[in-house]
Amino acid sequence: MGPNDMSRMRISDAERDQVSEILREAAGEGRLDLEELDERISAVYAAKTYADLEPIVADLPAGAAGLTSGVTGGSAITQHQTPSAVPAGQVLALKGRGDQVVRKGEWTVPHRIEVDARFGSIKLDFRQARISTPVVEVWLDASWGSADLILPEDGTAEIDVDSSWFGSLRSDVDSIRRADATHFVITGTAQGGGLRVRHKRAGSWNFFS
Repeated sequence: MGPNDMSRMRISDAERDQVSEILREAAGEGRLDLEELDERISAVYAAKTYADLEPIVADLPAGAAGLTSGVTGGSAITQHQTPSAVPAGQVLALKGRGDQVVRKGEWTVPHRIEVDARFGSIKLDFRQARISTPVVEVWLDASWGSADLILPEDGTAEIDVDSSWFGSLRSDVDSIRRADATHFVITGTAQGGGLRVRHKRAGSWNFFS
């Protein structure tokens, strides 16, 4: 789906809430007065599509950046954010759209993993996994969903994921590749969703904990 098609997609109540929060923060910074805030929030909850939201936040730094690059600007989808041609035996496709998918314990990791976590959640725990290559590629779509990646203790990760449209991205791992450790190359999109890349912390199994 191209950027212009995305602008015509209908929005959810959760997305309206997120845009309303941007407006409240703008008012707190003095960018909007209370009357403008009230008018714009009313317009947000009357909006039907992404295109309807654009003029409401276009003159605000956070909103303009998110809408332009995330939906209507045409730069959000890059060659690094689409599945690539890799032999079938070297690709693991995981579907968590609208649902939860968990991989942990002893499982086989091929050269490339492609994850669809839109409107759902994916947790990938690589600590005990059988990793077959020194570099693992992970392409994911966590838009309006969540993805939690737990790397081996010495694992490193290069991350190029677009979270510009009200998304979140958090990494607690080193990005510089080492010869003696598995290196992960993580690409994709998390617009309106969240991605966490980390090493395991004791007592924590919740997403984004």
